[in-house]
Amino acid sequence: MRTSWTARTIGQKARLLVRCAPLVTFALLLAGYLALVRNASVPAPPPLFYLVMGVVILVSGYEAIQKLRDVVSGVALVQEDLLHRSYRSRGGHGLGSYYGHFERLGTLRMLPKLHVRHPPGQRYRVVYSPASKIVWALEPPDPRIRS
Repeated sequence: MRTSWTARTIGQKARLLVRCAPLVTFALLLAGYLALVRNASVPAPPPLFYLVMGVVILVSGYEAIQKLRDVVSGVALVQEDLLHRSYRSRGGHGLGSYYGHFERLGTLRMLPKLHVRHPPGQRYRVVYSPASKIVWALEPPDPRIRS
C-alpha cells in the first residue's frame, strides 16, 4: 500500500477551522449562562445540567482537536483505494452528511460533490485528512503505479 501526501489548500484549512466553531460557540454560550447564574440573574440549573454540558463539551472538544491536528499537520494524505459504497446519512431538517466506504481506509466523510460525481465500485486516488477522516478529492488512479 503506497501512501503519499500533498500540501493542504487554504480552502481545506478554512473548512477544517469552521468545523471547530460548534465548540467555540457552545463554550461561549455556556460561559455566558453560567455568568448569569453566578450573578443570580437566573436560577441555578439542576446537577444533571452540568453532567450533560460536560459530555457535550468533551465530545465537541474531541472533534475540534481532530480538525486542528489536520490543520497543524499542513498536509493531506493520498492513497489509492477502492470505493465500495457512498451514501448520504439523514440528519434533521433535511441536512445530512455524505460518506464513502473504502476497502482499506474504511468509512470517511465525503464532500457532496464527490458523492455525486464518483460512482462506487471503482478505484480512486483518495486525498484525505487522516485525523478528521474527510475526503477532499477523488482522482483517477495513476496507471504507472500498481498498488
